[in-house]
Amino acid sequence: MKKIIFSIFCFFSLALTGRAQTSGAVVTTIPSSFTAEDVVKIIVDVSAVGNLAGKEPLYFWTFTPNNPAPGNGDWANSNEARRMTKEATNKWSITFKPKDFYGVSPAEITKIQFLVKAKDGTGDFKTDDITINVDPLIYVPVVFRTFPKFVGVNEIITAYLDQNYATDVVTERMQPATVEISLFNGNTQLGTAQTVNLKSEGNKVWSYTFFPPALFNLVPNAVADRLKFKFKGTGRDAGGNTIPAESPLFEKALDDLISK
Repeated sequence: MKKIIFSIFCFFSLALTGRAQTSGAVVTTIPSSFTAEDVVKIIVDVSAVGNLAGKEPLYFWTFTPNNPAPGNGDWANSNEARRMTKEATNKWSITFKPKDFYGVSPAEITKIQFLVKAKDGTGDFKTDDITINVDPLIYVPVVFRTFPKFVGVNEIITAYLDQNYATDVVTERMQPATVEISLFNGNTQLGTAQTVNLKSEGNKVWSYTFFPPALFNLVPNAVADRLKFKFKGTGRDAGGNTIPAESPLFEKALDDLISK
């Protein structure tokens, strides 16, 4: 899901000192959180940045995790490789994988600091400095997970149930057979829940791979923001008889919300 992570409107200094307006940038990332090994799209809206609104094209100028960052160019002549993509009026983006972009080890990338500027930034044709935090590369095993970690409605998704990390007895001891998957936009369920057969990965790990638009027969531009999963199978009662069993409900937010 897109997440607004930075917004500054600084009219005080403008009104009192008449200085150039460089604040007011609104930044979003897709996905909303990411590690140094994930591809991230950074979108910057400069509509409220008086010195940049209406200027084209704009450039990405970064200084953390390494300063100076390779490829910036000169302040008066930004490198064309740092030219951003125009998403809409006054809205610009850049997409990259941090560890590749900065050429340092993932462990060194705990945050990204940058600004957006005109090709020639002389005269404060830029935004204020912007900071985005980067998630640490720590894998914590859990009973339910997806690959990739951050998913969109237009991605191929693999859902996993790992019974080795179940926190309830039913999920730990059941014999899984199917998973029921539901798609939602807010509180509204889109279509009907789909029940599909699981694949055994061995060592009490089960999976199912799917493409949401095909599984739910989505029309173009359908909006969905989350998936729900319930794993089902059989268990045993106190007398050793076979009975139906199911896991708790697991939810997964979608970072890309609109079907194509």
